[in-house]
Amino acid sequence: MIYLDNAATTFPKPNEVLDALDKANRNAFNTGRGSYKVAANGSVLIENVREKIRKISNMKDADVIFTSSATQSLNDIILGLNYNKGDNIYISPFEHNSIIRALEVVKNKYELNVLTIPFNTESWIPDYNMLENMFAINRPKAIFISHISNVTGLILPYKNIFSLGKKYNSINLLDSSQAFGVVEVENNSNIDFLVFAGHKSLYASFGIAGFVKKNTVELNKFIFGGNGSDTMNPNMPDNGHMAYEAGSPNIVAISGLNASIDWLQKTKVYEKELDATHYLINSLKQLNNVKLYLPEDYENKIFGVVSIGIDKYSADEVGSILNDEFDIAVRTGFHCAPLVHDFIGSKMYNGTVRISLNYFNTFEDIDYLISALKTL
Repeated sequence: MIYLDNAATTFPKPNEVLDALDKANRNAFNTGRGSYKVAANGSVLIENVREKIRKISNMKDADVIFTSSATQSLNDIILGLNYNKGDNIYISPFEHNSIIRALEVVKNKYELNVLTIPFNTESWIPDYNMLENMFAINRPKAIFISHISNVTGLILPYKNIFSLGKKYNSINLLDSSQAFGVVEVENNSNIDFLVFAGHKSLYASFGIAGFVKKNTVELNKFIFGGNGSDTMNPNMPDNGHMAYEAGSPNIVAISGLNASIDWLQKTKVYEKELDATHYLINSLKQLNNVKLYLPEDYENKIFGVVSIGIDKYSADEVGSILNDEFDIAVRTGFHCAPLVHDFIGSKMYNGTVRISLNYFNTFEDIDYLISALKTL
């Protein structure tokens, strides 16, 4: 199989990660619940991984909270913030349903205004003059933005948007599920929350994700239970990661994440994936029946993910042909990101054929994909 669905989850995983997962499955014990050595070693490992996440995010004094998925992380944050009636929340046209659906809950509960940041449909750059006027008239309570679009591969200009929002004391959330660990996090002084997903760009397994949280913004808690500390207190702790982590930590998945971070730090993933992205785009541009969803001057804007449409075919039809006749795995449809398809105009194809790369993909994989698309 030629696997080109890495935006859903990276595959394969590095051997170091698979070895760590196997070892942990065979030898791991519940951490924070025992005074014996193997339990204590697990607790040390978890804290070491927390520190590695802080370093990657360049948010050294922040809390790192582990969750089971980026979806849970986004729900913890969006549902945990304090809102007032009429607050204004800003999102981009590229957001995933993990943000949109959680936001819909608080929008209806608190009568919030959800506003979409205006992007130019040719350049895919925000209209900053219009946005500044919007912020001045409807001050942003919070801004929720993806680091990289899971549909188009666009690296969103969150740095500029967050800087503008901070003039109005906005709470800024960066969903870095598609980027964290590979693409550098910049301008972190204006990021209040950063969400990561272990099974995507971090090359770890399912079951481990989380968010980095600055101490300047508090969240309401809605998951309660034991965490191995302050047992006689019926209330959850007020501060630090312990306030938001209840239940037994997934030491197996965290062990895999520990190994994946070490692998990423010694491997030139960004450089190889960027080269493959450019090679893929240049190859697709040679096909006359392919609609490429790209902005003007795309070279420095797109990373790892490319969406296309094929003349006379729906996206699902293309995916089925690639799977059935060529054993190529791509993702098709709307990709849990409803707003972007109006923005790029892909509804005519019933969504897009999404091609997403990782470190292990080769130019030969791309050549094989191109040869398959030429048959359509």
